[in-house]
Amino acid sequence: MEAIRKVDGVVQQSDKRLSSLLEVASDWYWEQDENFRFTLLTGPALKKAGIDPQADLGKMQWGSGEVPLHDGGKWDQHLAVLNARHPFSDFIYKYVSSNGELHYISASGQPVFDQGGEFLGYRGIGRDVTQQVQWEMRRTIEHAVTRILAASDNIHVSIPRIIEIICNTLGWVGGAHWLLDQPYTMLRCVGMWGATTPAIAGLLTLDNRLIEVDKHPRDLVRHACDAGEAAWVRELQPEMPSTDSDEMAKAGLRSVLAFPIKTGSQVIGVIELISDKIDPLTTDLIECLNDVGDQISQLTQLIHAHEKLQQREERSRDLIELSSDWSWEQDEQYRTTYIDGRMEEKTGINPASQIGKRLWDSVVPNLTEEDWLNHKTLLERREPFYDLELRLPDLNDGQRWVSVSGRPMFDADGNFKGYRGIGKDVTARKGNEDRIRYLATHDALTSLPNRSMFSELLNRTIHSARRYNRKFAVAFIDLDRFKLINDTLGHDAGDTLLKVVSIRLTECLRTSDVVARLGGDEFVVMLQEVDEQMDAASAANKILSAVIKPVTLMGQECRVTCSVGICMFPAGGEDEQTLMKNADIAMYRAKEDGKNIYRFYSEDIKSQSLERMVLETGLRRAVELKQFFLHYQAQVDLKTRTIMGVEALVRWQHPELGEIQPLQFIPLAEETGLIVPIGRWVLREACMQNVAWQRQGVPPMSIAVNLSARQFVDESLIDDIANALQESGMDPKLLELELTESMVIQNSQLAGKLLTALKNIGVRIAIDDFGTGYSSLAQLKHFPIDTLKVDRSFIRDLPNNIEDRAITQAIINMGKTLSLTVVAEGVETMDQESFLRDNLCDEIQGFYFSKPISPEHFLELWNKQKKIP
Repeated sequence: MEAIRKVDGVVQQSDKRLSSLLEVASDWYWEQDENFRFTLLTGPALKKAGIDPQADLGKMQWGSGEVPLHDGGKWDQHLAVLNARHPFSDFIYKYVSSNGELHYISASGQPVFDQGGEFLGYRGIGRDVTQQVQWEMRRTIEHAVTRILAASDNIHVSIPRIIEIICNTLGWVGGAHWLLDQPYTMLRCVGMWGATTPAIAGLLTLDNRLIEVDKHPRDLVRHACDAGEAAWVRELQPEMPSTDSDEMAKAGLRSVLAFPIKTGSQVIGVIELISDKIDPLTTDLIECLNDVGDQISQLTQLIHAHEKLQQREERSRDLIELSSDWSWEQDEQYRTTYIDGRMEEKTGINPASQIGKRLWDSVVPNLTEEDWLNHKTLLERREPFYDLELRLPDLNDGQRWVSVSGRPMFDADGNFKGYRGIGKDVTARKGNEDRIRYLATHDALTSLPNRSMFSELLNRTIHSARRYNRKFAVAFIDLDRFKLINDTLGHDAGDTLLKVVSIRLTECLRTSDVVARLGGDEFVVMLQEVDEQMDAASAANKILSAVIKPVTLMGQECRVTCSVGICMFPAGGEDEQTLMKNADIAMYRAKEDGKNIYRFYSEDIKSQSLERMVLETGLRRAVELKQFFLHYQAQVDLKTRTIMGVEALVRWQHPELGEIQPLQFIPLAEETGLIVPIGRWVLREACMQNVAWQRQGVPPMSIAVNLSARQFVDESLIDDIANALQESGMDPKLLELELTESMVIQNSQLAGKLLTALKNIGVRIAIDDFGTGYSSLAQLKHFPIDTLKVDRSFIRDLPNNIEDRAITQAIINMGKTLSLTVVAEGVETMDQESFLRDNLCDEIQGFYFSKPISPEHFLELWNKQKKIP
């Protein structure tokens, strides 16, 4: 018995160690029986992967629609491994969680046998590798597309190959390329790629099908064309309004995705992708496909420009051949014996300088020895030659490009007598070709190297730095508040600013440093041979100083700042991908730390970036998982000393991080746009709570809800408010919407229209944090405002601070002049309350009366109805 107890103790201790390891690991542990059914799934990482252990117990690994990432999406090869009782490692399959999110799971396992060698099942570990797999897929697609497009001179041939790459990478079965025909009314299928099953092959037969954009019900392709954005149907139904929807369903297709190809802002085509599985669509995939569309668009523009250039050249060539720019003859030793005098007229080259010389005697070297050997071999075979391009000196000590074509001459007896032919000046064409090559590697707006060229230069520098043991730095630069310039002054002003910044960056750095524009307001700099961080910091300070200098845009003097993120080689990364990614992470940290500064990449910054990503991921699910709740702070009438209303304040109860303060998640919600659905929920919840209090005996009272800047310009704002009022049944006049001064003043025309629409619904309007902006009495009187809320920064030092007393009195008087209700925020002391009451402030709000409290505690506070002492 003692031995058994010892063994049990060892087992328990082992289980504890396993549990402890799983608590901190990103893996989970699993066991299966002899029929490969799960008997155990344990580990905190299961929840992050969207796996419910209880729901999967008793099921096989493939029991819920899981699909292997490789092996053609089939389980046969993996089953063969299991049936052979072999161990397996890093077997990856796709899994869709109950909330519709796509995960990639990596599983490794070992077979288990009893002492008699009888097979008992498998045990092993699992890990969510979604980020790694999606990153690898995106990299595979982008690199393959770049290679295809770089070698392409026919976009219609390249796109089916691109579709094949995307489908093979994502496990989709096919796709089509739709071209928008002039005058942009018909979509025509011009290319496709698809799996070879009979049903899909029949569906994807290249038959020049047409879609009439304005009439045909193929909403998916049509939407991508009309809206200029990606369109997606996650699960295709036969009754859906889509061309060939019946045929698609019969072919076993489940998902369809379409994204546009543009030239500038004009959609010129659509790529449609189809899948036989129901795959959730990820933001990363949409961004990847949008990047593919942008790459195709850029190449399309380049090819169109090149085709136009070729067409012009062909027309010119025809005319030249008819008129023969100039003619020439050579003897049997290939020496020039005659040149038409028009050569000098056309090129500025003296014909006499070429008489008696062979072609390779007087040219400026532009052909290799091998090229000349091939040409001489052709001559010895007495064969014609065409478009031999040579560089010749002209009369002005310059150089001209000429193209010569010739045919052999024979006498009546067939004896070789030499060559005769024509020549033409192709200097202009060569210049255009150089220009095209330049455009392919430089940004069209700023003439800086583009992303493609910077990537090439960076890889060369990495190779050289490794070879010679040198250090350098990569700095990401992003202009702060650039969108505000575009929105207020227009895109022309934004383009002017980008040109000015590009010049300043180039001038403030060394000639050995490389400045490139990645796109939008993003620049990147490669700082050569910087041995220490202080050297890179010095360059970053020059960048900050150069960018912040004033610039005149549209007649207005403006200043713009930038945020800089720096990654050192090799400490911060040893390859292009890592250096660029880490410099980007450091740049975003600089923005978070207040902008107009630089930050170096470090492991701490990376960890904080990951924490921010975790917070953002949690924020996206918080509404759905009902993790938000509201607290309410009373607003008290100073005359009657009774509660007149409340302000609703949102809080977030994270399941792992606990209660998260608004200052942590509201800015992130604003940045990501998630503030809109959060604000929509707050509106509805606050209205429902007000009505619930009324049912509990509380008289109707005002409830204030804050509107964010993103909500204020959201198209669905009016509908959201109307729906919240309708669903709750609350009287509109009880709802007060709080806006900041800047929201109203920055775009007064839009604000006027929206505020009028809100007043038509019947709600009240309050200006929150008043006094911190730049609005005036003359501006405010034009808006239908009901309430002014004095910012707490002016209340904090009352009544002792003379300036705050004067400002507060002025705001109260302004409100009285406009017949507005004046509410003071942040009241915490009796002296503050006395000053406000003496100066005829209407209401107060703050910890002096009540902090923000739960609905239940507010009901208790109401029932007590304690007056202010």
